[in-house]
Amino acid sequence: MCFSIEADVVAGVALLPVAALSLREVRHVREVPFAALPLLFALHQLTEALVWAGLEGHVSAGVMQAAATAYVLFAFPVLPTLVPLAVLLLEPKGARLRVAPFVALGLVVSAHLAYVVLNGPLVVEGHDHAIVYRIDLQHGMFWAVLYIAATVGPALLSGYPSIVAFGALNLVGLSLVALIYRDAFASLWCVLAALLSVMVLLHMYRRRRLPDPHRLRGQPLVPVH
Repeated sequence: MCFSIEADVVAGVALLPVAALSLREVRHVREVPFAALPLLFALHQLTEALVWAGLEGHVSAGVMQAAATAYVLFAFPVLPTLVPLAVLLLEPKGARLRVAPFVALGLVVSAHLAYVVLNGPLVVEGHDHAIVYRIDLQHGMFWAVLYIAATVGPALLSGYPSIVAFGALNLVGLSLVALIYRDAFASLWCVLAALLSVMVLLHMYRRRRLPDPHRLRGQPLVPVH
């Protein structure tokens, strides 16, 4: 998956129905960031299809560079804040304090990575069926650990089993990519996108069947059978 322009297009298009079903389950505005993750992942993969098209000479270098910048900005600065914030907004009020530090950590990671990306240079290369995005990031492994902590920690501490599963998949996948495919970390994120999107949809489906008082006021988790 995501090793060519065709695979990126297929992945992006395949995620669109998942995104539609997930967003259909939204009943309160604080559910939107989490429910929108499949749509954002879908757009992310379609954006990378433009990068592949540029590498293959089908679009101009300017279009490719703009697509690559958008792709990297979502992968690096956006997700470390978006994911913990999305989880925090879903949690009952009494559980939000344990998630809040990860939102703060995500903001720090996002700010640093945004600075690095926007100040360039961003070099894009096609390697071994994956795109390598090179940015001038010092102490990359240190920031990778903080990135993983910010995106995974809140989900693992959630009171919802489906979100815990979301976090566990995130932890395994991001850790493997960071350790084994570090150079193609951003590109290979899409391998996780489909799996994570299914977990998002599962949670939204289960959440829709919780009583409204729970969803509005954050009462203790009501098991769903």
